[in-house]
Amino acid sequence: MNKEIYFKYQWRYKKEDLKFCPRCGHRFSLEDIHIPNQPQLICHNCQFIFYLDPKLVVVACVLNRDKDKVLLLQRNEDPGKGLWAFPGGHVERGHDLFDTLKNEVKEETGLSIEVHEIVSTFSCPEDGLIQLVYEAIADNEEVVVNIESIKGRFFYFDEIPWNKLAFPSTEKVLRLYMQKNNHTANG
Repeated sequence: MNKEIYFKYQWRYKKEDLKFCPRCGHRFSLEDIHIPNQPQLICHNCQFIFYLDPKLVVVACVLNRDKDKVLLLQRNEDPGKGLWAFPGGHVERGHDLFDTLKNEVKEETGLSIEVHEIVSTFSCPEDGLIQLVYEAIADNEEVVVNIESIKGRFFYFDEIPWNKLAFPSTEKVLRLYMQKNNHTANG
């Protein structure tokens, strides 16, 4: 990745922010078409209705082979810069979510993973996100982070920095996983 042209993905936009049709380039109008008070973006030129779909995010709760440590990354960008979170990323239209998850973890940590069961789901309507969290097992514990993270490491469950987690969903997944697998925490 060329660090000189690194762009941040800004996902917090609303229907009102989108002005032009991606099909023909004409101006959108915002109109109620099916449900009152839920306007849709309409292009009268090409008869296109643009539905602003939520963004799908896949996240990995990466464990070591013994399942007694969990991988967290210290974020190098907002939201949550300097705080700890799981690796993951957005699923592009037309891409497989399991391949996306494996690729994101590899890109962010250098690790290869084996994806297991789904751990939890989260819906964030205000951000237009749906998050799927999967358990994954890493091939080793040698983490090499990219520009998105300051550092990454595997924590024993009693070492997790509870007061320095980037997102409420990270804490919820960690506590859920620990409860399910009879791990204890110091936080």
